[in-house]
Amino acid sequence: MSVTFHALPVSANSACTRCVLKCAGIDHVEENAYGKTRSPEYVAKFVTNLAPAIEHDGACVSETNAIARYLCAAFPEQAGKFYPGDAKARAKVDMIADYAGASVYNLIATAMYPDVGFGFGGPGAVGAVEGTEAFVPAAKAAAAAQLLELLETKFANGWLKDSPFLAGDAPTIADFRFGPVLLFARVAVKLPERVEAYVARLERDVPGYAEATEPARAFVADKIKK
Repeated sequence: MSVTFHALPVSANSACTRCVLKCAGIDHVEENAYGKTRSPEYVAKFVTNLAPAIEHDGACVSETNAIARYLCAAFPEQAGKFYPGDAKARAKVDMIADYAGASVYNLIATAMYPDVGFGFGGPGAVGAVEGTEAFVPAAKAAAAAQLLELLETKFANGWLKDSPFLAGDAPTIADFRFGPVLLFARVAVKLPERVEAYVARLERDVPGYAEATEPARAFVADKIKK
């Protein structure tokens, strides 16, 4: 049964799900979720009212990492290779994917969302509260500095120091969670050399990856930090 993929076309998070689908060769139909995520019909399926989200065989799944894990379980012959069965190897993949989705992406959003017209966070965020607009540049700069430090210490000199991909010699859903968001990170910081080489490796060596990330890459192409 085909997967219905609800996406925000230029979203880096949606690109993460698109990577799993295209790199695994899973049959799917992509639906543009822009302007629909708060509709009663959408919320009835996805309580989080977020995209990306997928429908498959009666299952309605949102949250990027949950989607990736579901697809690997539901399509083991196609996507199982991206999520190892060994408990220790799987824990490493989960750890990196969750870290990329939480600690890293939050910094990316703070550092560059205003520059691409996405707004500056939700209620309570600097810039979203009346009278805090003047602090936005400082908040962006602080997030960018912390982002660059994490990319250097955790990724360039950590998980990518001795292996071509985050969890070893082959790509996993951790790479599909981290790689696409680096396209947005480039708006805020100049990527460390080893991380930049990693992005090129994903696009060159993983079939389907470049196509899956093209919408996000095109969206930020003229905004990349030199």
